[in-house]
Amino acid sequence: MESGFVGTIKQLENFIGAKAELAITSGLNKGSYPSSLEDIDGELLGVSLPALRVGILQVSQNTKLFVKIETPYGIYQGTAVAMQSDLTANVPLLWLKLVSALDKVQRRMFVRVSSSFKADAFFLGETEIKELPEGVTLPPKQWFSVRVTNISLGGIGIGIGIGTSLKDNPLPYCFVGGRYLLLLKIGKAALFVPGRIVKILKKKEGSIEVGFSYDGLSVSAEKILLGYIRQQELAAR
Repeated sequence: MESGFVGTIKQLENFIGAKAELAITSGLNKGSYPSSLEDIDGELLGVSLPALRVGILQVSQNTKLFVKIETPYGIYQGTAVAMQSDLTANVPLLWLKLVSALDKVQRRMFVRVSSSFKADAFFLGETEIKELPEGVTLPPKQWFSVRVTNISLGGIGIGIGIGTSLKDNPLPYCFVGGRYLLLLKIGKAALFVPGRIVKILKKKEGSIEVGFSYDGLSVSAEKILLGYIRQQELAAR
């Protein structure tokens, strides 16, 4: 028997490879994990199983998850249950069955606002590239300060160098694919946000500005950032 969500699932057939996020709200694996939409089979969504430092995330059958799938036209989000894992696929998969319709959230939620506050960054030592670009060296294994220049629910513009604690020339430390952990202090909240540099925006002597994309936001972090973005929007009017 069809679940009634076939039409919703068909809307995603053109977005295989789209960035996704899986949120488990209870149990030992409670947390939010970056993923991607890899396959669709009838009523089932095949998403990549997140890789942890200790191996592939283990998700038990019938575990309830909140799933978000990002497309160029909006974010589809809803509740699903885990059916089974497939570790033999080229990309280890978790097959999900929807238990609620996917709501579509407009890209408006990714409105970008100007900002200017200090944050802290730590290089995670992982990249998506096999070799470092010429002239690039790995950042020191220590926290250093950066300056947030703009912010959205999709990513952050970050300035490194001027007005930060990194005394050395930051240019050799910044490259597309470099992964960092950011510590953002917004109001009374301290948010640890993992992500990667996806774009070099501006270079000049002694400083650099980069585009930083989140690897995944927890529901609580998303709410805090959304509140801050709306506050900045109102202040700019």
